Amino acid sequence: MSFVDTDFLLFFPVVFIGYWLLQKRRWQNIFLLLASQVFYGWFDLRLPLLLLAVTGMNYGAAILVDRHPEQKGRILAAAVLLSVVNLCTFKYFGWFAAEIIPKLVGPEEAGRIAALHVALPLGLSFYTFHNLAYTIDVARGRLRVRHDPVDYFLYGSYFPQLVAGPVERPQNVLPQLESERYFDWSRVTSGMGLALWGGFKKVALADAISPYVDLMFLHQDPSWAMVWTGVLGFTIQAVTDFSGYTDIARGTSRMLGIELMDNFAHPYLAATPMEFWTRWHISFSTWLRDYVYMPACFSDSVRDWVTIPFTGEWSPFWNTARALAITMLVSGIWHGSTANFILWGAYYAVIGTAYAAVVAKLPKKWKKDGRWRYLTVPVMFGFTLFGMHIFRQPSVPVLLRHLTLNPLGGTPEQWTVSASMLGLCAYAALPLGLAIVYERFLAPRVKDAVWFLPVRTTVWAVFAVAIFSSVRTSSGDFIYFQF
Repeated sequence: MSFVDTDFLLFFPVVFIGYWLLQKRRWQNIFLLLASQVFYGWFDLRLPLLLLAVTGMNYGAAILVDRHPEQKGRILAAAVLLSVVNLCTFKYFGWFAAEIIPKLVGPEEAGRIAALHVALPLGLSFYTFHNLAYTIDVARGRLRVRHDPVDYFLYGSYFPQLVAGPVERPQNVLPQLESERYFDWSRVTSGMGLALWGGFKKVALADAISPYVDLMFLHQDPSWAMVWTGVLGFTIQAVTDFSGYTDIARGTSRMLGIELMDNFAHPYLAATPMEFWTRWHISFSTWLRDYVYMPACFSDSVRDWVTIPFTGEWSPFWNTARALAITMLVSGIWHGSTANFILWGAYYAVIGTAYAAVVAKLPKKWKKDGRWRYLTVPVMFGFTLFGMHIFRQPSVPVLLRHLTLNPLGGTPEQWTVSASMLGLCAYAALPLGLAIVYERFLAPRVKDAVWFLPVRTTVWAVFAVAIFSSVRTSSGDFIYFQF
């Protein structure tokens, strides 16, 4: 089930009441584990079997690493290989059947193979990364092995984070699952408010703007203004949709006494490419940093396998550039098999490397001058818009054609459509701006005021009314369900 389905409105209250009635940690964990299987099995009854298989494989691999440390390299390599092969089989079989198999066996045989149709199970990428983080950290000696199957299997399949993250770390979640948890009304109210805010962003903002964004990208002959107002709309849709999911996940989990990591920190206020990735999909970008970027920086094997031509001796700058290129390529491939995702990864590798090269030449006093953010934040937002265009447009030829359009061209009707889209963008962006003002300037000053409680509950009521009264023109799946 999805967080914004009516089924979830029945499911979560049952889980919440049953969970807190049990009181004892052991029974709470067993109950949550069963609830997580029901939640995931709601999409398809076969899905929990795959989830348990991936979780069980990593659970067993970590125990083997602990018992046979002399073989930990081989055990870890086998666990990573099995996880990656399983993920790639589901994620890329369709692309492989359509693009590669016909060239190898001919169209007739390829048609029979493609008819098998392997669908991507929801959340497979996310819970694969959850479990791999645990196995890798045990092998590195950064985490002690867990022998209790209930605690570990709950970590691997905990329903708030299961389908679209955050990509949690065992160091954060496992200690909470292994500790006693007590009902705290302040955490319940805080979690409820966060979940309502997330639902509002998803249903009242992202879903409201989504159909119009789709129409902009489906238009066969758009004007320049239509293209870029559509891109702006998708940029707002992406952050409200994905951060909305994260806020619902964090809010519902907080109501159960388990705190998940924040996944977004106002990413469109980033001043540099590097800062952007510390604000956007934080759990995934830090996962890539720890398990892809850092090994790519310091692994001798990477230096031997991926050489940098024309650079002479090894240098810190080019080593960083190589690691960034590898990391962003992995990120692009993870998002999808079409050329635009590879181009998207390459784009962020290029602007990240260019930024590092420019900053290295700047005087130190310039780097410390915070006033530069007034210039660099809008510039970085422009880069982000271009990246979102690459991300959203699957056809590279169409993308290139959009770049050659006349900014002043277009019919009066097209300018009217663009102006309407810009108005929708303003509608969806306004609550995000107000949230930043509240978080940074108002909350610290008013949270202890006597009138804060009634105002807060009134705002919650507004969110709830907006959620239930919003007209949804599609199924409204979260964007990152497809990844």
